[in-house]
Amino acid sequence: MTIEYMTKVKENPKINNFINRGFSEEKIQNIESKYNRGKKFPKAIREFLFLAGDFNNFGFDDIDGIIELQELAKEELEWCGHKIDKPFFAFSVYNSCYSAIFLDEVKEDPKVYLIMPFLAKRGTEPLIKSNGWEFTALVNEHIHRVKNNIPF
Repeated sequence: MTIEYMTKVKENPKINNFINRGFSEEKIQNIESKYNRGKKFPKAIREFLFLAGDFNNFGFDDIDGIIELQELAKEELEWCGHKIDKPFFAFSVYNSCYSAIFLDEVKEDPKVYLIMPFLAKRGTEPLIKSNGWEFTALVNEHIHRVKNNIPF
């Protein structure tokens, strides 16, 4: 796979003794089939999955794996009485707030959104809001922070 967006991930396969592990292109196609009705993910997400989808060294917390994270996000949405009709792909979770992209957007480097089922259930936050980052910029910021010991 040609890397266009995730150059910082490619340049930093090991940080603080943690080594990125990616998925094969076949595994990525299987994930796309399951979560995006067979359509390809945006290129930046495909590159992320290829280089670091199975484990990453830059602080995206994916519980027991990125596939399990998708199921957890859907379960928590359902438990809170919410549903998101358009396809999304979560790549990180912190305090039950999911960082995700929406797969119906056409940009190859998509915007990142927060999905907050519990806060929305309480009425303190909307269910979905933009976090102000595009995916590549967020990844690069995480790499910078991990390498320089800066909290998230």
